[in-house]
Amino acid sequence: MIDYFIFDLSRTVMMILATLIFAWVSYKRRDLVSWLFAYIAVTFSEIFRLVSQEEYDLFELISITFSALSVILIIIAVSIEYFQTFHKTSITKTNPLILILLVTFSQLFYFGLQLIIGVLVLIAIILIIRVYSNKRTPTHAFLCFILICGLLNLIAALLNQGGIEGAEEFYQFTNTIMTTILLITGVVALIEDRLVRSEKSYRMAYNRAEFYKDLFVHDINNILQNLQFSLEIMSQNLEGYEKKEELDELVKIAKNQVNRGAELGLNVKKLSDLEMGAIKNEPIEIYNVLEQIITDIKIKFSEEEIKIDIIGDRDKIYVNANILLEDVIRIILNNAIRYNDNPIKEISIQISKKVKDFGSDIKIEFIDNGVGIPDIMKKTIFQPVYKKTKDFKRIGLGLLLANEVIRNISGKIWVEDKVQGDHTQGSNVIILIPEAYGILDIER
Repeated sequence: MIDYFIFDLSRTVMMILATLIFAWVSYKRRDLVSWLFAYIAVTFSEIFRLVSQEEYDLFELISITFSALSVILIIIAVSIEYFQTFHKTSITKTNPLILILLVTFSQLFYFGLQLIIGVLVLIAIILIIRVYSNKRTPTHAFLCFILICGLLNLIAALLNQGGIEGAEEFYQFTNTIMTTILLITGVVALIEDRLVRSEKSYRMAYNRAEFYKDLFVHDINNILQNLQFSLEIMSQNLEGYEKKEELDELVKIAKNQVNRGAELGLNVKKLSDLEMGAIKNEPIEIYNVLEQIITDIKIKFSEEEIKIDIIGDRDKIYVNANILLEDVIRIILNNAIRYNDNPIKEISIQISKKVKDFGSDIKIEFIDNGVGIPDIMKKTIFQPVYKKTKDFKRIGLGLLLANEVIRNISGKIWVEDKVQGDHTQGSNVIILIPEAYGILDIER
């Protein structure tokens, strides 16, 4: 008797462990949630069977009820899995299955409940085998084994009720095997989830590397073509050049392309550092950063007439960001000047605070009088990075860097029209950055 109790206790502990593992897997993999209910029912069945003192007492009856419920839940889980896998199946293909189920249920008045459940389990085995043939995952292979063991367990229960010699041992054996496979299935599903996540991570890293490579090659080719074009014109007409202005313009184009190449290399390095987590967030005082960048921008575009105003209360404002925030601001201001045909490039930088339920964001708006951005482009230039790796006209490496930096510091970036409904009047690039706390109080 003690040996049976230890045996039942081991099986119950194993089933509880299997359910806990499968619950964790189901939290990670939502496609397995329907199976979790069957696990829970089996666990309760084992627990009540363990505390049962005599044959067909209250606890054993509850155990039998949960056991029957677990079979029904498994059949439901298989049905859900089947229709989720083959949801595009036509009505004509699913009609035979529906007819089989209807006929099976109609036999309830002629056959015993256990026989009906057995037929349903057989149908469930056929369905899960077909699901496995489509998905080909180890988890679904073990789910097939669970159903086969369930069928064997049901047969053993029928033999045991018929008083067949050795049926009790066969029933205990199939019950133990089923519990073991339930545990193994949870472990396999957990390992499979880890492998799938690792595969997705490596695939994303591969896509990212391919994106950087293709975009880098694309931009470098453009830069080299512009340089080649400028140098060919200069070499063909150098001897006959009388207009120094035209020569200076070609030299200016060449220098700009060289600068673009240098910026491109630096941006690739910064993106790589950002993805690897080598750049950490820290409190940054926004006004100091803006004033320094504006000074550098005016030196860089010294031949242009630029007017940049900062609108705000001028109190020190710290944001939780990293050093690449400076690059984001430079990219926005560079674009506002480069894509601007007006003799005077006007940019208004407006800073305000947006209070949330927990904390607040600093809102920075860069309003220019440039050529603007059409509505169709507004929806794509700040899309997630790796959706269209070949669409280089949609997003440049500068905007890519800006998008990734803001996303990395839990901020947002988007663009609106300066004048609502008329993009030709200029753009308003808006970024939201979480405010940093504690620094301002220490300063004061």
